[in-house]
Amino acid sequence: MQKGSVLFLSDNPGDPTTPGYPSKEDSPRTDPANFTPSIPSIPVSHTAGQKLLAALDGHGVDGRTVNRTAWVGALNATYSTGPAPGVKLSLRNLAEPKITPVWNAIGYINGTNADETIVIGNHRDTWMIGGAGDPNSGSAILIELAKALKRLTDSGWKPTRNM
Repeated sequence: MQKGSVLFLSDNPGDPTTPGYPSKEDSPRTDPANFTPSIPSIPVSHTAGQKLLAALDGHGVDGRTVNRTAWVGALNATYSTGPAPGVKLSLRNLAEPKITPVWNAIGYINGTNADETIVIGNHRDTWMIGGAGDPNSGSAILIELAKALKRLTDSGWKPTRNM
């Protein structure tokens, strides 16, 4: 189980249908099968993951013995591989492979030195229902920063660098 992206982000970040290139409406597309996992996987909630780990706890090889980088997390479990007697998991993963648009919110403040630019960013997508779980602290900081910069620019302030 994985709480986060199941793509091979280290090899091909971004849209798996346009590896190495921007994903635009008229971009040539490739079959994403080469860039997405062939093993069915699904991100799960903390609560569901904890229940699964507890059911496997002490059965099979424990995570420390397997000794994979970052394989053992911080939950109260041994991260055992199983199988566990009497435990059966039914998992359904319904994925809709479709291309849909996404939007970015972008703002600019011109500085006095046009040769230098500072980029400040945050993602706003999330795996949680309602979108409030993953990027919330970064989003809150950017909203407050935007408010502060607006007040400063309204008072006549101008940054040295473009923002």
